[in-house]
Amino acid sequence: MTVCFNPPPGWPTPPATWLPPDEWLPDPEWPEPPADWTFWSVTARQPRAGSRRAGRGRLSGVSFPLATVAAQSTVSLAALFPERGRQGAASAYGSSTGAAGAATKAGREYYEPRGWGGGSSGGAGSSAVGGSVLNGSVPTAPGRLLVQADPAVADAETGRAEEAEKAEKAEKAEVTPGIRLSPILRLVAHPSGLRVQFRVGGPVAAALAEVMTPAIEAATPGLTPTQGTSSGRAAPGGPDRGGRGGRQGRLRLLRRGRHEASDLPTDTSAGRRVGGRPAVLSVRELAGRALTARRESDREEALAVDRDLCSFHRQPFSAIRPPVVTPLAPLTASEVAAVRQQVLAATGATAKGLSRSESTELKALAAERASVFVDASNVARRVLADRREALASGAWQLLESHDPAAVVAVVDEALRLSGSDVTCLDAGTDPVTERAYVTVLVRFATIGIVAEEGREVAPSGRTSWRARTAWERNGVYAAGLAAVVLAAAKQVDSIAPATDDVNVVVVRPTRNGRGVEPVYVGRLDREDVSLRHPEADPLPLVIGSAVPHGIRVHGPEREVTALEHAVDVDGALREIVDACRAADAQAASLREAARAQAGGAVPPAG
Repeated sequence: MTVCFNPPPGWPTPPATWLPPDEWLPDPEWPEPPADWTFWSVTARQPRAGSRRAGRGRLSGVSFPLATVAAQSTVSLAALFPERGRQGAASAYGSSTGAAGAATKAGREYYEPRGWGGGSSGGAGSSAVGGSVLNGSVPTAPGRLLVQADPAVADAETGRAEEAEKAEKAEKAEVTPGIRLSPILRLVAHPSGLRVQFRVGGPVAAALAEVMTPAIEAATPGLTPTQGTSSGRAAPGGPDRGGRGGRQGRLRLLRRGRHEASDLPTDTSAGRRVGGRPAVLSVRELAGRALTARRESDREEALAVDRDLCSFHRQPFSAIRPPVVTPLAPLTASEVAAVRQQVLAATGATAKGLSRSESTELKALAAERASVFVDASNVARRVLADRREALASGAWQLLESHDPAAVVAVVDEALRLSGSDVTCLDAGTDPVTERAYVTVLVRFATIGIVAEEGREVAPSGRTSWRARTAWERNGVYAAGLAAVVLAAAKQVDSIAPATDDVNVVVVRPTRNGRGVEPVYVGRLDREDVSLRHPEADPLPLVIGSAVPHGIRVHGPEREVTALEHAVDVDGALREIVDACRAADAQAASLREAARAQAGGAVPPAG
């Protein structure tokens, strides 16, 4: 079978050996072809009734009935010129109606030509852009067909393509990684909240985070270098190990929050504060404010918490930049003079009772030794500065190449400094889609964070308070959940420049407060997150980005309930929940031990 290209006038002619790759699209600078130009024509049978290929496109596979190189490409006339297709049949773009045809990939969109299986939806004078020349729904230009195919062969190829599609789906289900906790990380309890700790490579990850700290501080809103470096992290079972800001060699991720603000640890290093408020809004802080407002019957403050909760996604996040290492300056004149005085005292040149010749000799020796020391110190400073610059350059290269350990380490430090309620669980590249991803855990609050009363304005203009219905409170709760999820994705995208997708797992305390339960699992890609207007409602995006069974809105009151087991196909979600429960139990035991020690508990007699 031979495929003959018939490019429009003005299009460059490809060489004879050129074969289109799977994702090939024309260069945007190429001239637009005539409106009535037929790019290629194919004679092929209609797909069988009930075929699973009808209305479906498949990436990197046989997308057309003919198993040629051109047919295996996902490029078609509709894919090459999607704008023309939208002009002729705007309602058919992305449509799932019966008149829609087989979807063909065009970048990140799908175009479904009209008239598949049911004839052309337009009249006799309809334009060619309303259908497809690939299935005969549009008359081809007069003349010789560019591709001649045997119908029996085409039908056999279609059957083989369906079998290959089944095998490919089964293979993808086996190799596609789930949303999980990385095997090299574990969740641990800490006085400042829930963190993740590296099982292996902790010192290396800490060094990467250390050298990237200036870049993280510059990208964190409302955070100054002094605030970022002033917080220390207590090493498990030992004191601080020094270094920048008193951080230790073992890296841990800040995880914060439990079911109520009163149960949360009061470690002041959990988040940086600017003007009495955290640099980044946190669910933990809002839960504490809501609890205080409920205890004090402060209805205005309760509504303010609602507004802050639903505006999480409006927080500005700056994209991280390569770290700038300040070169170390050589010793100053005063420092050189101090060194010389110390060397003179060490050599005994300033001692009393020395003869002139001995004093001159010792002073010359001291000057020589001081000069050697100053030169060595300057060389050491240059070497140290070069080493820091090399480490910073290497760390940035690892971050740009989406090295999993480097991404987790840098995102860890960013979340710790900002005081965010997010934990980085995993990072890597999907082997099937080849898209880089970062998986994060968000700890959300219960419905208690939403105000129980709201204000309403009467027709007379008088404002009054009334109790909210369950439907209204659940609506605010869902909006707040969506805002928190979108904010987490935006923050991760700003810190991990190479990530394409952000997998978000949201858990909240159970009703009895003894554990957590998952309420959302979704995957948000960078394009949807970065191109969305800040004032747009995040709820449709978050719900649309959920994995199958990744969110449950139950009953007429639209309550956000815990997820079912159907979403946890590989047990990874159960592993995350169990790790959270174990860490919370460990934190509770640590708090009880601290209370007992502070209260001076006396062991029972005997």
